[in-house]
Amino acid sequence: MSFSKMSRDLKLLIVFSGLRNITELFLGAFMVSFLMQVSTNQIISVSTYKLFEYVATTLVFFLFAGWCKRRDKVNVLRLSVLPKIVLLLSIILLGNGVAQHVLVLGLLYGFSAGMYYLPSNSMTGEKVPSNLMGYFMGTQNAVNYTAKIVFPVVLGYFIDTGSYVSVSYVLLGLSILELGLMMLLTPSRHRSKNPVDYGGFIRCAFRFPVIKKLFKMELMRGFGNGLLTSVITMYTIYMFKTDLKLGFFTTFFSLCSVFSTWCMGRFCHQRRYPIVVSVCMLLTMFGISLFVWHTTPITFLIYNFVYATAIVVMDQICKVNMFKLSKSKCVTNNHKTEFFVLRDFTLFIGRWVGCVGLMYLGVFGDYGWLRWYLVFITMTILLSGYMAIRIMLPKRKR
Repeated sequence: MSFSKMSRDLKLLIVFSGLRNITELFLGAFMVSFLMQVSTNQIISVSTYKLFEYVATTLVFFLFAGWCKRRDKVNVLRLSVLPKIVLLLSIILLGNGVAQHVLVLGLLYGFSAGMYYLPSNSMTGEKVPSNLMGYFMGTQNAVNYTAKIVFPVVLGYFIDTGSYVSVSYVLLGLSILELGLMMLLTPSRHRSKNPVDYGGFIRCAFRFPVIKKLFKMELMRGFGNGLLTSVITMYTIYMFKTDLKLGFFTTFFSLCSVFSTWCMGRFCHQRRYPIVVSVCMLLTMFGISLFVWHTTPITFLIYNFVYATAIVVMDQICKVNMFKLSKSKCVTNNHKTEFFVLRDFTLFIGRWVGCVGLMYLGVFGDYGWLRWYLVFITMTILLSGYMAIRIMLPKRKR
């Protein structure tokens, strides 16, 4: 399978993922940086913003589950652009006053994310064959990180020389372009006449031990990967002080991620995934140990490199496992939507716990403690890698 041979819908899903990553870079890493500049309590503002983002995302998954199961989920995907446009307009109107409205902004960001990821995940599970899931995820992640190569430097330059608000106009234009492209998607044919049945899904799917392992893995991923980017961004600004440097570092490490994820999707057979995860876990342990042993900008950048390669590759393999299991006998055709909703709910439980921990750090700690929180987050990522290996063991060993 090559990109040129993919269906139009699969190509569009990859394009939307790239555009979404540009927006998330602005509303994620650079929003964290902006809040650190205009807030009196930086850690509290960032953790509140992320916490309510995750709360809204989870609510949307449950609210729109019935629509995505019984009606055209493509319409939900199109609607996801509207909260994002409202959020960008709010940033333009509020200017430096965003720190006083982080709760509402976090909710808007979460509404948009939930309305995007629920139908997007469902469509990926429906349209990509299991044996090609690794290639598709590798291509999608390569496109995502390619978008992060140029835009971080551009965003960092404009924010440092102008204002954070001025970049919102560019993102508004991209959002309108995204909405136009979404009109080209084929209406979804995968619909069910049955209502959402979470109890039925739990009774059917949780008979299989591998599903239990998957949900444990997603809980660890939610806590670890959910907050890691924000904590790294906070520590980068704390050490290097400017958005332009944040942009340069993000661009360089995104280039590393492009190479890693593309090679994984293009050259690595899925039977070798357990070995790859094991190597990535060793590299991650080396990176965080070096950073703790001697905390300097150099060791922090080394840890960033490990994150951009080893941790990103582990996360990609975890996603491949998740999508493959969504197409397995463990999940019936009538319970696909329930699988993605409860999987994301589990993911967000981990993220909620992580945000509450970060808020506690903001009240009772300081940036010195942030280093140890980074260590704790990394340990949960290693646990998720271990669970991924257990999922990929031969069936007789599960």
